[in-house]
Amino acid sequence: MTVKKYHYILPIFLLAAIIFFQGNYLDKRYVGRVILPECPWCDANAKGDVVYLPMDTSAMRLISPADPDFLADMLWMRALYYFGQHALTDQQYPFLLNLLDMITDLSPRWGYPYIHGAIIMSDIGESTEDALYMVEKGLTHHPEDWQLWFFKGYYLMKDGNNLEAAEALQKAAVLPGAPVYLAELSATLLTREGKRDMALRFLEASLEMIADPRQREFIIQKMQKVKGQYDDTGTAME
Repeated sequence: MTVKKYHYILPIFLLAAIIFFQGNYLDKRYVGRVILPECPWCDANAKGDVVYLPMDTSAMRLISPADPDFLADMLWMRALYYFGQHALTDQQYPFLLNLLDMITDLSPRWGYPYIHGAIIMSDIGESTEDALYMVEKGLTHHPEDWQLWFFKGYYLMKDGNNLEAAEALQKAAVLPGAPVYLAELSATLLTREGKRDMALRFLEASLEMIADPRQREFIIQKMQKVKGQYDDTGTAME
């Protein structure tokens, strides 16, 4: 009888604890938040956006411990609605990264939210740092996804980090489904940095991984072009 009584008390205790910690979390995270009387979890400054999300997904898993993917689906629909709503109004998205972060915590093997975040956070959010965060998080779960490696290389290139960008693009180039121009782009970045040997080494590695005759010919032509830009001593020719 005592055990059955605790079964009723425990969920109530957990819910109260979540609400308590969540309130502190929101106050610290969104300083200056103005609570709407009709919606304790909404921010008047954000025009009614619901900012209520648990501190981490472990609290959300208490709600649906058997199916976190279902929660990820629900949050995904919320994220799409949130994005569409703001795209048509103020074009401000202060909670979008948090939504995507939660979704990928709950369903880390779901690849599309990482790609979506990599594109959207740089485009509309104008934050390369946030976009790279989604890319790096995605690569921890999807190291064989050439698109994530491509976006990593692209954003590093935008930041002027051509050497690391070339390495990321090279990794993308040798993965299944990747377009062959990524190997060429990687080699171009390296030659601009005066790294002819590295460019040739990357192209040779791509050649070993690619079986398609047309793509192999494309890489061979690029190798000849890289070699032609330097003399026998390795010095760039005018």
